[in-house]
Amino acid sequence: MSAVLAVVVASPGYGGEGASKPLQPPPVIRFGTLPVIQALPLFVAAEKGFFKEEGLNVELIGFNSALEKDVALTSGQIVGYFGDLQTSIVLNGNNVPIRIVAETYNATKGQRTFALLVSPKSAGQALAEVLKGGVAVSSNTILDYLTAKFLASKGVPLAQATLVEMKNIPIRMQMLLGGQVSAAVLPEPLATLAESKGAHAIMDDAGTGLSSTVLAFNEKFLSQSPESTKAFLRAVARAAVYINGNADDVRPIMNRECRMPDQLQKTFPIPEFPKPALPAAGRVNDVVQWLHEKGAVKRELTYRQMVADGYLR
Repeated sequence: MSAVLAVVVASPGYGGEGASKPLQPPPVIRFGTLPVIQALPLFVAAEKGFFKEEGLNVELIGFNSALEKDVALTSGQIVGYFGDLQTSIVLNGNNVPIRIVAETYNATKGQRTFALLVSPKSAGQALAEVLKGGVAVSSNTILDYLTAKFLASKGVPLAQATLVEMKNIPIRMQMLLGGQVSAAVLPEPLATLAESKGAHAIMDDAGTGLSSTVLAFNEKFLSQSPESTKAFLRAVARAAVYINGNADDVRPIMNRECRMPDQLQKTFPIPEFPKPALPAAGRVNDVVQWLHEKGAVKRELTYRQMVADGYLR
């Protein structure tokens, strides 16, 4: 079941001296997220009251897959979301009025967020043989993008791999461990969990700058609520600073909201989060070109059509 976190602003009873009517609470900002480590600042901002202190009424709506989250955005159930750069661009490129307002995480040199792993049943096989045995992917997502980049770094065209579509990440891990596919790209902490069960990581994204995760809002919200958008990003920035200085305090939040496996709850390292910033133009344009080549984005897109400046402090 999708987790839902609600942050409700407690408004004062009256609007000022002599006022007779209570103030109305601010409108609810329904923001979609996923139970992944990169989204930790959102969960911390909610639980520690940072959204509330910015005068916001934020409801974090949890989804089990990016596809569910994208459907919620396009149907108007949420006004913004946390996700990867790839799916945000796919939506924009297919005429969904969404704009990226900040990048919140990318893999650091010392810690990976995704890894390409080989099944325990394919241990010792040559890379070409592994690729023929099936690589579980999720098309037009960061996992798909990383698969292509990982193989390119080894001089191997993606066409040499047998790609197996599987958007559900836990099932993808089960397929890997059970030998139904020979390889798969998995996010942390599932990559570490899979290694503990015999899978072998052969490539990862540590220090590559390939794994950008972003916050995005629909254009209607941005035009109608620019100050709320700025306040939202201030709360997330504050949460990033808090995480970096209070690892022990935020670990229970990470364990619960990011669905940390039991055996990793005490030992898995908490990432260090940067201050939210705009994604690099070169990285965005590289993803756009990749999506064009795949046919996932038909129309021409400029950086400014995808990224909205002016909301970060």
